[in-house]
Amino acid sequence: MADTQSTDTQAVFHDVHAILSSSERDFLVRNDGNQVKIESLKGKKVGLYFSASWCGPCRQFTPALVEVYDELSSKGDFEVVFVSRDKDEEAFKGYFSKMPWLAIPFSDSEARDSLKELFKLRVIPYLVILDENGKVLTNSGVGIIREHGVEGYPFTPEKIAQLAEIGKAKEAT
Repeated sequence: MADTQSTDTQAVFHDVHAILSSSERDFLVRNDGNQVKIESLKGKKVGLYFSASWCGPCRQFTPALVEVYDELSSKGDFEVVFVSRDKDEEAFKGYFSKMPWLAIPFSDSEARDSLKELFKLRVIPYLVILDENGKVLTNSGVGIIREHGVEGYPFTPEKIAQLAEIGKAKEAT
C-alpha cells in the first residue's frame, strides 16, 4: 500500500468548485444532513479523503484524521471532504456519522467516481490535499498525517521536507 509523494514537477491545479459539484448540486453534506455550499471552501486548503467503512486501514486512520481536523478546524482555512468508496448508503451513513467534516452526497456516485478517476485512486485510505488555489500540495496526506499529525500542517512540500530534516537530525543524535 504505497503512499508516495508525487515527484511530478508540473503543478496540477483543479477548480475545486467544478470537481466537487455536479449540474444538479452545488453543495456538500454534513453528517447531520445539513447542506454546505461548495463556495464556502474558497480560500481554504481542502483534503479529499477517499475511504470506506469496509476498509480496516481506513477505520484505523480516520480517528487520526479526525484528531488533526479538530485541531486545525479552528484556524478556519482547512476543510476535509469525504469521498466515500462504500457500496451502499447505510454503510456510508454509519461511517460518515463519525466524521466532523463534509462529504460528497452518497447519492452522487457520478461525482465520487469522477474524483476517483481524476486522482487515479488505487488504494484507500487516500488523502489528497489541495491548496487555496486548487493546486495539489500532496497526494500523500495519509502518510503525512500518520507520521507527523498536526505538525504536518500546512502540508506543503517545504513543510514536509523541513520535518524530514528535523527527523534526520534527531536520528543522528
